[in-house]
Amino acid sequence: MRTLIISLLTATSLSATAEDHYYGGFELGLSLSPDEELSRDADGLTLDADKNIGPVGGLFFGKTRGKQRFELEYLVRKNYFDQADVSAIGATGLAGPGSYAAGGNQKTDTLMANMWHTFFGGDSWSVLGGIGLGASHVKLDRVRSGQNLIYVDDSKWAPAIQAMAQVTHPVGNGLEVGLGYRYLHTLADNFDSALGEVDYQAKNHEVFARLSWRFGGEDSKPVTPAPAPVAQPVVRPAPAPEPVKAPEPVKPAPLPGPFLVFFDFDNSTITPKAADIIKAAAKAFKNNKTVEIETTGHADRAGTETYNMGLSKKRAEAVKKALIAEGVDATEIAVTYKGETVNLVNTEDGVREWQNRRVEIKLLPSK
Repeated sequence: MRTLIISLLTATSLSATAEDHYYGGFELGLSLSPDEELSRDADGLTLDADKNIGPVGGLFFGKTRGKQRFELEYLVRKNYFDQADVSAIGATGLAGPGSYAAGGNQKTDTLMANMWHTFFGGDSWSVLGGIGLGASHVKLDRVRSGQNLIYVDDSKWAPAIQAMAQVTHPVGNGLEVGLGYRYLHTLADNFDSALGEVDYQAKNHEVFARLSWRFGGEDSKPVTPAPAPVAQPVVRPAPAPEPVKAPEPVKPAPLPGPFLVFFDFDNSTITPKAADIIKAAAKAFKNNKTVEIETTGHADRAGTETYNMGLSKKRAEAVKKALIAEGVDATEIAVTYKGETVNLVNTEDGVREWQNRRVEIKLLPSK
């Protein structure tokens, strides 16, 4: 199992795309463990156990790769026994057949390696399905009839599988909430009982809520713009002697830029590398006193046009604020924003593209 988990997580680090990122968070929910039998073929013992709904909670950590998510998950759930229907044909030392009030609990700790697939991803909601494989520590703690007769008090590790589905919604600043369903099934194992070993397997139906944080994205790295080409002098033939023309004025050297500042997905925060680009733009502006400076915000196509127009404005305003902090007079800065209408990389609607999440800083000749 350890080899499987390490292999899954190692695979996520290979062939990563620009949208890959790590995430982690916690989960809370409710767990229903349906009626299950403790059985012993040797003497015909069967015990159908009714259990109450109990809590489930734990932690998870993973990484996305395109439409897939690979994660490690540790969860704990507990269900208390409520009633026991006993059949003990030929058995001794147990109460006779019948229904009895029961006590004790079933506690299940699981360590699972999960794989999720995004079947639908929109501006606000995504639908995911997944499977998991791992191990479960099942503890049957003082399972008894009344207070005196203890049937089982034992714990075992067993292989476990699970199937899951969830709906997720980003809430900004790298946070995501999710609501989902899980079915967990541990393989049968033998537990020590009052009459010897009995067969038992734990099963759980669960509904859960998740809160996760995104971090470590690789799509926030700005690309340093290529230097503008230097204009080559134009070689012209010598003018005819008549008439004499005035010499053409020397063309000024092109202004530096544009400077490109890139942003994380659904974010207008200035990263450290973006701050270096802004500092270089401010220095170029100060060295060319007869120019104006303009910031133009852009967004990728993952979101509505209205939302992306507002986001591109926030990005342009954030860059303006950073330029002012570098000593550029606010009155010298013009702010515009284009939303998702002008892209460096053409994409389909709804696609995240880090090169389109940018602000362009241009130096313009004074009017």
